[in-house]
Amino acid sequence: MHSTLNLSCKSSLKYKKMKTMKNLVIIALMLTALTSYAAKSTSTVPVKKVTTVQFNNVKKGHFLTIKDALEVTLYKETIMSNGNYTQQFDLTTLANGNYSIELDQDNKIISQQFNVTNGVVSFSTENVFYKPVAVQKNEQILISQLASSDEVLDVQIYYNDSLIHEDEISDAAVLNRIYQLSTDMQGEYLIVMKSAGKTFYKSITL
Repeated sequence: MHSTLNLSCKSSLKYKKMKTMKNLVIIALMLTALTSYAAKSTSTVPVKKVTTVQFNNVKKGHFLTIKDALEVTLYKETIMSNGNYTQQFDLTTLANGNYSIELDQDNKIISQQFNVTNGVVSFSTENVFYKPVAVQKNEQILISQLASSDEVLDVQIYYNDSLIHEDEISDAAVLNRIYQLSTDMQGEYLIVMKSAGKTFYKSITL
């Protein structure tokens, strides 16, 4: 089942202060102490001050992050149980600019972009990014990625810390390649996959 994001608004709530990361200017990102995992359906109410972030069908170990336009993480949380996730934030105190709320799942990242202008929060459409996958099958490396838009997949293969191959995969609904490894080159391989500004790693041994 797919996770979905719903955004709603409430007033007269108590918050506890959260600090930003990486010694940046302090951003008053407020977070309520009420986090729940419910089995009921969620609803959408226009955003005013307090934004309720809700994802359905989350799993323990997934990550929720809030990032700025430079991909700097302002808030990060590890999902602690399976079910539906609910958390409330005051995003109106963020500096003017563009931000994103991301749910990092096993095989995809759900991203909700939003903008803050003079305390007014406005959300754009939800995006789904599918992670590239690298699988070893004997002496072959199979790489694939479902392209949800116009993603380009850059692949680098390292053998014992030396770059031995580079490739760029694009212009397809499913980006895939099969690489044949030499049986004479036994050892450690590192596959580096870059797409949409994100980097993924896969280590294999031949």
